[in-house]
Amino acid sequence: MAIAMTTGYSAQTEGALRCIEAASDWAIACVDALPQQSAYTLIDYGAADGGTAVGLWNSVLDRLHERQPQAHYTLVGNDLPSNDNLALAANVALQLSRPPSPTVLVSCRSFYEPLMAPGSVSFGFTATAMHWLSQSAGALDTHTHVQASGDAEALSRFTAQAMRDWNALLELRSKELQVGGRLLTVNLSRDEAGLYLGHNGGRTRNVHDQLHQIWREMADEGRISADHYRAATVMNFYKSPDEFMAPLKDTTSAAYRNGLRLIDQRTVYVECPYRRRWKENGDTASFASGLMATIRSWSRHSFASTAGDAAADELYGRLEKRIAAAPDEWSLDYVEHHQMMEKVAA
Repeated sequence: MAIAMTTGYSAQTEGALRCIEAASDWAIACVDALPQQSAYTLIDYGAADGGTAVGLWNSVLDRLHERQPQAHYTLVGNDLPSNDNLALAANVALQLSRPPSPTVLVSCRSFYEPLMAPGSVSFGFTATAMHWLSQSAGALDTHTHVQASGDAEALSRFTAQAMRDWNALLELRSKELQVGGRLLTVNLSRDEAGLYLGHNGGRTRNVHDQLHQIWREMADEGRISADHYRAATVMNFYKSPDEFMAPLKDTTSAAYRNGLRLIDQRTVYVECPYRRRWKENGDTASFASGLMATIRSWSRHSFASTAGDAAADELYGRLEKRIAAAPDEWSLDYVEHHQMMEKVAA
């Protein structure tokens, strides 16, 4: 399964930046709770090009340096080999010129793999990344996103894969954390009313339905084949708060047995920044291009890897025209689950 954010991801994803900003208070709370020591290792799991988290790491390192001015700090940015890791390295390196002048590293591997030595991580952070599945949960016959599909059988398959993945992720992170270390996950989620990224309960159009409608149009017109239509499944899943917390409430789970404990959790809503700006300035062309670009930044690989670049470009061209034709009917609102965890002696 090919997964890659588009080049220039941070410039195209203001919403992801706002989600990270909404978690900054808990990031500071996490590092305030760390035991005092001579060296700290910090890691951003699934950071894409790292641009959206520069401000958060500024604040975290400032806070740690204030508390422990003599300590050494190592900051690791992580994402897939297919990521724009040159941009990630450059964004992580922005911390070099500022006190405490940390060591900065880039890990170009999947966060579904062991990434750090056991017991080495002081603070782990991730934002809008761990909704991606580690492997295919199978194709969809009638949609491109399972949670908009209404397909109960497919939903069961995707739920099972998502929970296997989440348990595996927390097991890996629980091994990497030091005793006393903290993990903060800021994940795209599904709330108790069933709302999720792109679906705000009908206040505006369901973004996933719109992508599917355009893809179906292209299949009906012969622009893509039937196989291309079926294969273009967005392989992610928006978990509920109960699903996020489940491994930490199950005393038999590997993460729990390794000492990972839930400290706090909350659901946070982030309003679409592109729609808010359009409401202020009425610039429909900028709204349509900006909203299209942010949707494209995380979904394009699902279509381009299946039917090629030209088909994907046509999809997003049509999407931009739809937004421009009815701007009041469009928004990309975020539903986020924040989960703060601590490693205790097992």
